[in-house]
Amino acid sequence: MIINLQTPQTVVTTPEKTKTFSTLTVDRIVDLPSQKKVKCFVKELKDPVLLWEGAAYDAIGQWTDSDVQTKLTELYS
Repeated sequence: MIINLQTPQTVVTTPEKTKTFSTLTVDRIVDLPSQKKVKCFVKELKDPVLLWEGAAYDAIGQWTDSDVQTKLTELYS
């Protein structure tokens, strides 16, 4: 059976890799006010972690290291 799609789609065809870790090492945090985003680069992870975006970015206001720790714990616990 062949199904024709209206527009080409990109999909991941390789199996995802899993990794087990008990600590996270924050390399840097980037605040992008014009995009209303805060990204965190973590040594143990390949891609940056999006901490806050849009309305959540507005709500967090002036975030602290403690806020980052809380958010990362929330995301990975």
